[in-house]
Amino acid sequence: MGLEGLVGQVSKEKSLKFSIMLPDLVDMGGRDPYGRVYDFAQRVDRLGFHMATFGHHSFTPETGDPSAPFVVLGGIAARTEQLRLGTGIYLAALHHPVSVAEQVATLDQMSGGRAVLGVAVGYRDYEFKGHGVPFQERGSRLEESLEVIRSAWRTGRYGFEGKHFQIPDLPVWPPCHQQPHVPILVGGSAPRAIDRAARLGDGWFALPQEALPQMKAQVDVYRDACRAAGREPYICLMRNAWIADDVATVEDEWMGRMVEFHKMFSDARAADDSGDEVLSRLLAGQDFSFEDYVRGRAIAGTPAMCIEELQHWQAELDIDEVSMIFGGSDDQARLERAIDQFAAEVMPAFG
Repeated sequence: MGLEGLVGQVSKEKSLKFSIMLPDLVDMGGRDPYGRVYDFAQRVDRLGFHMATFGHHSFTPETGDPSAPFVVLGGIAARTEQLRLGTGIYLAALHHPVSVAEQVATLDQMSGGRAVLGVAVGYRDYEFKGHGVPFQERGSRLEESLEVIRSAWRTGRYGFEGKHFQIPDLPVWPPCHQQPHVPILVGGSAPRAIDRAARLGDGWFALPQEALPQMKAQVDVYRDACRAAGREPYICLMRNAWIADDVATVEDEWMGRMVEFHKMFSDARAADDSGDEVLSRLLAGQDFSFEDYVRGRAIAGTPAMCIEELQHWQAELDIDEVSMIFGGSDDQARLERAIDQFAAEVMPAFG
C-alpha cells in the first residue's frame, strides 16, 4: 500500500499522541552547555510533538541521561510554549518523596501546567548504593513515594506514616498548576511494576525493549489490573525509531546502534525467558535481518513503513501515546532532519 493510502486508512482510526525522548546534546564544559538541548526542544515544540522527556540515572555518564532532569526541564520550560515536559523515567526511589513532589510541582508552575512525572523502580544496584538506599527496598520505597506524592498533591498537606517515610502534617508548597495534580506515568515490564502503574499511576510507560508478542501479554496484565483498581488505562508506548527515504540508509545509520542499545540494557531483561528469538540472536551475536528486527518491535524505515508499523501496534494494543527514541545519529542536523520528516510525513496520518 502506498503512503497516501496508508494516511487515508489510518486517519480514520483512534488518534495518537507523539512524544520524543530528548537526545544527549550537552556540550559539557562549554560556554553554553545546554544550548543545543534547548534548540532541539524548541524545534520539537514547533513540530507539534506532545511531550519531550529525559531519562534519569545517577553515576552513569555513558547513558547521557541527566542526574537532575527537572533542572534541565525547567530551562526548556522557559523556552517552549506547548510541549509537555516529563521524565521517562525518573528513579524516584533514590530520593525523598517530598523533594520529588517539590521539584515536579515547581516545574509545573514554571511551565504553566506542562509537567509530567514518569517513574520506575530502577535495576542498577550501584545507583542505590551511591545514594545510601537499600537496593532490595526500591519497590516498596517507590510505592510509598507515590502514595505520599499523590496524597499530598490532592490534599495540599503531607502527613504520612509508613515503613520508609514518616512525614509530619505540613503544607505542600508549591502546589501543582494542573488539577488535580501533575499526571504520573509508571514504567516497568515486570508484573509487579505493571500492577503498580494501574494502582498508583495515571498511565503506564511501556518500555522499548520488548517486541509485540511480549507487549501484548503485558498490556493484558495492565488492563486487567486497571479494571481491578477501578482505574482508566492509559498506555504510553516507548519505541526506538529512525526514518529516511530508503531502507538502506536506515539500516546503515541505525541498526548497529540498536545492537548496542540492547546490549547496554540486557541486564534488565531476560531475552531467552521471554521467547523473543530475534533479541536472543542479537545478544548472542548471531545473524538476523533488518526486517525481522523491525517488524513488531521498532518504528523504523521509510515513512510508509513507519505508518504501517504504527498502525499495526495501534490495531493490536489500542495505545494512547508513543514516545519515540530517535537513535540513528548523534549529529544534531541529522536528528533534526529525522524528526522533521517524521512530523511531516508520519504524524499527520494519526490525527
